Amino acid sequence: MKSFSNPNLAANNVMTTPLADAIVRDIKGVYAKYFRKKSPDIHVAHPPWQSDISWVSANTLEMYKQFDGIFNRMKVASLVAPYLDLQEKPRLYMGFFVVRSLCTQPDFHFDWQNTNNEAFTLLTPVSDNGANFGLLYRKADGDIGEYKYKAGEAIIFGDNFYHSTKPGRSEQPVVLLSFTFGTDKAEHTDNILKNIGTQSNLIRLPNGTFLVRNFDK
Repeated sequence: MKSFSNPNLAANNVMTTPLADAIVRDIKGVYAKYFRKKSPDIHVAHPPWQSDISWVSANTLEMYKQFDGIFNRMKVASLVAPYLDLQEKPRLYMGFFVVRSLCTQPDFHFDWQNTNNEAFTLLTPVSDNGANFGLLYRKADGDIGEYKYKAGEAIIFGDNFYHSTKPGRSEQPVVLLSFTFGTDKAEHTDNILKNIGTQSNLIRLPNGTFLVRNFDK
């Protein structure tokens, strides 16, 4: 498998990158405009984890475009492009905000398996209290490490990155931005869809078309 190591985090297939102040302001602006109120542009899902986590995602093409614009301005795709099988350029599959105020115990999981690092997840804090919930992960030696979310920094990870929210509590909800993205070649679609759960009703496939689901029914 195509893989890489990160000596600072002592783990494989994970990296961090700084984000420009203008991008951070854009992210907060989108959250303030669209996500602090109920809107047909968004879809909210609640996974059965040991927390009150919500995935708040794009439910319309217009909302997807808001995420895609931020994704393109971030220029993070160039960081993972060397690991992707590309036709033209990396594709954003889903954008959503992760919101929570309580986590009672870890729920370790993989976002991506058996994709050969053809897909990645990005996480970065939106709210100023992002440090209240760190990210636990398994290091290459099997020990558990902790990554603390920092304003103006994103963590990006691919295949076999075993991770969980660190248990904790916050008086005000902690908000993170999450992107899933990767190859634009259709031949990898099946493997990628096997790893995408119920976070969103709207998924952009590697070939650029949209898959529309309805988890509200």
